[in-house]
Amino acid sequence: MKIERVSVSALAYGGAGVCRLNDGKVAFVPGTLPGEEVEIRIIAEKKRFVQAQLVKVISPSADRREELCPLAGKCPGCCYLHCTYDLELQWKDRQFRDFLLRSSLASDDVFAPPFASPRELFYRNKLLLHRDKNGDYGYFGMDNRTILPVKKCFLADERINELLPQAAGKEALFRASAGGAALIPPGKPGVLREKIAGAGEFMVAGDGFFQTNPAVAQELAAEVVSAVSDGSRRNILELYCGVGIFSIALAKSDEKICCTGVEVNSGAIGFARKNARLNQVEKQCSFFAGDAGTAAEKFSSRPDSIIIDPPRSGVESAALEKIIALYAPQIVYISCAADTLTRDLKKLIASGYRIKRARVLDMFPRTAHFESVTVLENDN
Repeated sequence: MKIERVSVSALAYGGAGVCRLNDGKVAFVPGTLPGEEVEIRIIAEKKRFVQAQLVKVISPSADRREELCPLAGKCPGCCYLHCTYDLELQWKDRQFRDFLLRSSLASDDVFAPPFASPRELFYRNKLLLHRDKNGDYGYFGMDNRTILPVKKCFLADERINELLPQAAGKEALFRASAGGAALIPPGKPGVLREKIAGAGEFMVAGDGFFQTNPAVAQELAAEVVSAVSDGSRRNILELYCGVGIFSIALAKSDEKICCTGVEVNSGAIGFARKNARLNQVEKQCSFFAGDAGTAAEKFSSRPDSIIIDPPRSGVESAALEKIIALYAPQIVYISCAADTLTRDLKKLIASGYRIKRARVLDMFPRTAHFESVTVLENDN
């Protein structure tokens, strides 16, 4: 494949540098930074763009940093290790804004400053490694087949890194919580205790979902409470509620708030109920197992606010239609994928909602991903 010398102008969603070739085509090049002059090798040509790999940095950015991890460029997890964290956060915020502004979904004045993770490394409280044919444990590489041996992960909680030599089984799941770190035995997940300052204490299965970055989860819960708790919203519906973090945080913030949480995972619902008792808000919080669409359809009264925290795939189309049919005065949409968020926001705004506030919270430093909170309201 041919080699070209180009200038990098931006960072695309996903972390690749953006440049333009001599023939005018746009190229996406991982490992590059805006303002750099680089040599690249074209590795795949598409109709409207090309994919390329970095050959040499001719003129480096002042924000370029030495990559600490020996798997840099091979592991798909970290795509921003080669730059300062300030630059990473700046571009994540810009990427988020571009999604909403280019689709004419929001105006500049709705965006709040992004929240930086207090720790840019060693923050993850969960790590899953896979065993290769040689008995080594690691992550899947760029091809999603090759396993890259991991001796130390620069994203994982340092207590987890200390346990990596204990890896066993086909897959090795490690968790860190308020009680310490552990290798989770297959089929025997046990129960972990997690704490989110300002939100409460939570029980969760050792193999269950919990917010990856506890320090950012604290700010995320505070953002939700701030959005909902204006004194007029009392009846809250939380969809995709997991173990009940947001409902419980809201109930603790105001004794007049009542929350109904819905989650398809019945095991998580069992923990949500226990967590309500643990945090002494069981009279204010009710939790039920079910899918989001059915819950929205069967909800007995119009909620004052709906909190949505779906997986990366976003809200299922049928479920979103049923959520819209409730026409709650407020929707708080928590998302870890700006592309599917944008898709869902188009439908919400077409139905009469408008964005009042939007903010990036960097739950996943050094990776392509980030969390966001978008608050929507209508006048009815």
